[in-house]
Amino acid sequence: MRADGFHGTFRQSMAWLHTWSGLVFAVLLYFIFVMGTMAYFRVEIDQWMQPERPAAAADASTAELLQQGFDYLARQAPDSSRYFVSLPLERTPGLMRVFAALDEPNAQGERFVSEQLLTATGTPLRARETGGGTALYRMHYALHYLPDQVATYVVGIGTLLMFLALVTGVVTHKKIFADFFTLRLGKGQRSWLDAHNISSVLALPFMLMITFSGLLFFTFQYSPGVMLASMGIERPAQAQMRAHLRPGFERPAAAGQGATMINIQGPLSDYLARNDGVAPRFVELAEPGDAAARYRFGATPEGVSRRGPLSQYSAVDGRWLSESETPAADAYLSEVMQALHEGRFSFYALRWLYFASGLLGCAMVGTGLMLWTKKRRALWDGRAAPLSLRVMERANLGIIVGLPLGLVSYFWANRLLPVELANRAAWELHLLFLVWLVSLVHAAARKRQLAWREQVATLALLCLSLPLLNALTSDVHLAATLAAGDTVRASFDLTALAFGFALLLVWRRLPGAALSDTGASAWSLQRASASLAQRLNL
Repeated sequence: MRADGFHGTFRQSMAWLHTWSGLVFAVLLYFIFVMGTMAYFRVEIDQWMQPERPAAAADASTAELLQQGFDYLARQAPDSSRYFVSLPLERTPGLMRVFAALDEPNAQGERFVSEQLLTATGTPLRARETGGGTALYRMHYALHYLPDQVATYVVGIGTLLMFLALVTGVVTHKKIFADFFTLRLGKGQRSWLDAHNISSVLALPFMLMITFSGLLFFTFQYSPGVMLASMGIERPAQAQMRAHLRPGFERPAAAGQGATMINIQGPLSDYLARNDGVAPRFVELAEPGDAAARYRFGATPEGVSRRGPLSQYSAVDGRWLSESETPAADAYLSEVMQALHEGRFSFYALRWLYFASGLLGCAMVGTGLMLWTKKRRALWDGRAAPLSLRVMERANLGIIVGLPLGLVSYFWANRLLPVELANRAAWELHLLFLVWLVSLVHAAARKRQLAWREQVATLALLCLSLPLLNALTSDVHLAATLAAGDTVRASFDLTALAFGFALLLVWRRLPGAALSDTGASAWSLQRASASLAQRLNL
């Protein structure tokens, strides 16, 4: 480093910044990418992790489903001022979500009632307790075992450094497009650099979008001064900001006068007539039992916006009241970026592309960690490496392979833990982190090459045998789901098999300590024999 604080030329400074901005939070970024990648199929993972879910039956009419949902909420939360019913989506056939906000905590200390109802019966879904894919989705931004506020800021700092690493990486690689088409296998450090370049460049647009949009999710938490300077921090100012971002969602004022609610069929028919027969995505009943009560219909959005216009009807006489205004440009941009981040608009082919891009993000971080240790190992050229480098070499295994080991163990725990176990969903996650910890300990205790082979082989076997475990512990095994046309659960098992076979190919290419020792011994014996022959003039 020069005395003026810069690391040589501009590109050299950017290379230094690229290395350290990515390395400091590498473990966190890898965790976020792994969990975020799985989150693109969180609904499908939920379905696989609850094998008790019945096959989707023919749904009742939209009006009947909505009435079922509101009737259920009226029984469970009679004092609530807001009821929500979300209708079944393509990815959640046979299920609808109902939600009621509570002004006071209930007996469980919760300020809401939330339930999934079977559309065939209008009764709650009864299945094993599990975190499912939703827990993985939550961990990619809220982590685990940390207060939400702390986790939000930790993830925000890591995301900002990730964005910085991406930008400086583009500046650093002057042959970025030439290197993209170059992959030299079996070349040590050069191979890791090629793999890092390819995984980075191939998904670069995706990763720039995912990091930038991720920062927008918590704009006001990360930059509270913006709201403070423009609107203040009092509750009325916060309500004004929410109204700006989500026009039409303001809570209506109650009239304080009781009234009888009409059946939703009338407002629904008018809504369908106004929207070319397209059913709403959700319906809210605000201030039920009050003269000011109203139904609010949320449209299914088109394109990348998460929310369509909101139409309001009187729940007392069925009159059309209003339609929400078009969001302002900044609010619309925020909606679009959040929808892009979560892939909410994606059909399945595009969702798989998101998933593949997320895997490339995992590969980018993992190859970056390996490249860092390979470069520093080369500098020591056979001499005893410092403790920090040796620790990092062992930690790489516990990070890159250990976290997927914990993730697959999470799915195993879903099938092996007793269904009646208290706090079952929490124990699934505890086992994920316990296995990850065991991986780190194993990486530190074993010879490095042996540890890599053992952990990769274990991960491959766990993936390959997961469909077998599913067949032994549930009725929704691969043969049954393929026969029934249940593509969601079948795809989960097939994906596990695909990862297992891919890992076996990786395992075969890993250098084994025993093979290396044998080769070294054979080479030494050959050299000694040649030397002896030379002395004897043979």
